[in-house]
Amino acid sequence: MDNVSAKSCLVIVFTMASFLASAADLSQPNPLSDSEWDKVREHVELLDKISFIPSLLPVIMKHQDTLNLSDDQRAAFRGWRKQNYKKMVDLMNEIIGQRIALSKAALDPSADGNQLISQQEAILQLQEELLRVRLSCRELVLTTFSPEQWSSLAFVLEEYPNFAGLMQ
Repeated sequence: MDNVSAKSCLVIVFTMASFLASAADLSQPNPLSDSEWDKVREHVELLDKISFIPSLLPVIMKHQDTLNLSDDQRAAFRGWRKQNYKKMVDLMNEIIGQRIALSKAALDPSADGNQLISQQEAILQLQEELLRVRLSCRELVLTTFSPEQWSSLAFVLEEYPNFAGLMQ
């Protein structure tokens, strides 16, 4: 392995370790502070390239007052986080690990095409599993938000470059 590949692998390993450590902390049932929600958002943004559904919950909870969330909504979102956050981060980390393995295998002259296709299929299966988890959050937002909250969310998302212009 060359020096650049070794450094890249180290960065990814340290990043994954950071997410694993923080996933346990942030899946607590207690309310998170704004700074803790910022931390969640930053972690999820780094991994958002692994999933194709935007991570709305950290933004929603950071702006819960602006969005006029009810106590029931807050409790529902905290419950979702408690139940799903660690699983979501674990899936993202597994996808990252398998993508690294696939990249390495693709550069190995002894790896055959069927092996590479099998590895890619495993990654796609994990991505579908991740998509299902994230869609459950989307469904929670859709079923709990009022039309006014949805409009307010569109306004709030304009502050975030990753979301700006996505809502119509």
